[in-house]
Amino acid sequence: MAIRVGLVGVGFMGKTHADIYLKNSKAQLVAFCDQDAKKAAGDWSGGGGNLGDAKDKAFDPKSLKSHATPEALFADPNVDLVDITLPTYMHAKYVIKALEAGKNVLCEKPLSTDLKEAQAVVAAAKKAKGKLMVAQCMRFWPEWEWLKEAVATKRYGKVHSAVFRRFASTPTWTWDNWILNAKLSGSALFDLHIHDTDFVRFVFGEPKAVFSRGNGGKATKSGIDHIVTSYVYPNKSLLVSAEGGWNADPSYGFTMRYTVVFEKATADFDLGRADKVLQLHKAGAKEAEIIKCRASTGWADEITYFVECLEKNQAPKVTTPQDAARSVALCNAEMKSVKTGKVVPFKP
Repeated sequence: MAIRVGLVGVGFMGKTHADIYLKNSKAQLVAFCDQDAKKAAGDWSGGGGNLGDAKDKAFDPKSLKSHATPEALFADPNVDLVDITLPTYMHAKYVIKALEAGKNVLCEKPLSTDLKEAQAVVAAAKKAKGKLMVAQCMRFWPEWEWLKEAVATKRYGKVHSAVFRRFASTPTWTWDNWILNAKLSGSALFDLHIHDTDFVRFVFGEPKAVFSRGNGGKATKSGIDHIVTSYVYPNKSLLVSAEGGWNADPSYGFTMRYTVVFEKATADFDLGRADKVLQLHKAGAKEAEIIKCRASTGWADEITYFVECLEKNQAPKVTTPQDAARSVALCNAEMKSVKTGKVVPFKP
């Protein structure tokens, strides 16, 4: 029997997840909840996102059971998996409630902006009957999976440097503009840059310290709208850095990129290169080799992975609740470095 899914929050990511479930034969979207009256009534039009709005669905949202509150959806016996795509500041509260109701839970990143709150979720997950996975989608993005494997196997020798960059126009499409309230979203640091913070940990392990510079004021009044971080590793010859920001002007759009220099090759991913997004420049070669990865997204593949874990009654291993909390902790260390102007030790 297909895993029956209840969706909590029908913004850009909620609609994106809904579209993925509708294409997954092992999952069935059966219910949803949203406090917006229009969406609750089945009108999911409008909205936006970094990579464009979710495509029009070949189904009528009115065919799903619409619950008045998240708690009512959690009590629905016909829901096996709760997918929480609410604003960041609501994540921890409703993840814990869904776990306490005995549900399996997929939660959009970040788990929280507050480390104690994230740790409370981890504690709740340890006691829960259901399984929890936080949607750290870059761990599943095909071209980024390729990089993880290339680094782990040392296929092109050791890594000399790795630079990650994620940059966007200011997001203005969210409900009640919550994302531009730094107290609610954590600003670009927690909403955007955390993707690369988490992936750096995933590929290179825990850094011993971070040094970050950042600024704000263009997109949010008090948040970090642009950050550049150096991750300090015991190997002094390994340079790892990430830059993230969402204070670009409207026509800029969105880009994500990495450049990793190995001993024997340089890998360069650029979302803006269409079918040539991942290029490998080998030592001595006159032209770049185009690396073809499967045609998918991290969003689709993370959901496929979690659904298959639930089918097998296995806890997810690619990303765990503890992992999600550690990425929150590392982002907090970066924030402290921005505020103090100092190198901040990191002890997860």
